[in-house]
Amino acid sequence: MANEGQLGKWKISSERVSTDDHPAIIQALVMDIAATEPLPVGTLLKRVEGTSETGVTYAVCTSADIPCAVVDVPFDPTGENGETSAICVLHGTVKTRLLKVGAGQPTLGMIDELQKSGIFAV
Repeated sequence: MANEGQLGKWKISSERVSTDDHPAIIQALVMDIAATEPLPVGTLLKRVEGTSETGVTYAVCTSADIPCAVVDVPFDPTGENGETSAICVLHGTVKTRLLKVGAGQPTLGMIDELQKSGIFAV
């Protein structure tokens, strides 16, 4: 008689921005020290050139910036164990309806810049 049991559980508690249309390259990116507020899935990020000690970090885009990454898992730097890195899509396909710049949607120019860096909004 075979034994049956549960080895683990998956709990899906939120939607991710990445899709299965083209496998995403996802990496934890070190956030700039200015990132003090939680960031939702779909937030566009830009590169911030640091010093030789800090290296490159990432910050939230404004409509005037060139985006290069998209937050894939909610980022929360607050609290006792505040996060310092955000899980982001660096290449692949993302859901257009989830993309955010501040409280609004990205411009068509920003979508084009994402495509130039290998992130395709579908």
